[in-house]
Amino acid sequence: MKNVYNKGTFRSYEWGKIPPYLKKYGNKKWRRTEKSEIEDQLRETVRFFKQRKKRRKLIRAKITTQINGRTDSGYRSFYSEKSFKSAVNRAHVTRYFLINKTSKK
Repeated sequence: MKNVYNKGTFRSYEWGKIPPYLKKYGNKKWRRTEKSEIEDQLRETVRFFKQRKKRRKLIRAKITTQINGRTDSGYRSFYSEKSFKSAVNRAHVTRYFLINKTSKK
């Protein structure tokens, strides 16, 4: 790594060539770009983007409950069969219907 960035004085301690604020920003830019380029050269591998995960299938159901003579129905969706089964096995569930959504082609 060559130290080409702005440090110290220039030409036998001659001041005034680069004002301090420009020196500061130049050094920041050098550190940001040079280090990443060197790391890329050392790695020598091509980076691939992460592959998108497949969308999980939802289990859609209409669950009917009956509490104290009052009947209530609701549509719910579940990611796993285990959570669906536990929702159906709750108290007061009288019936349930699985809803199959047909794909549009």
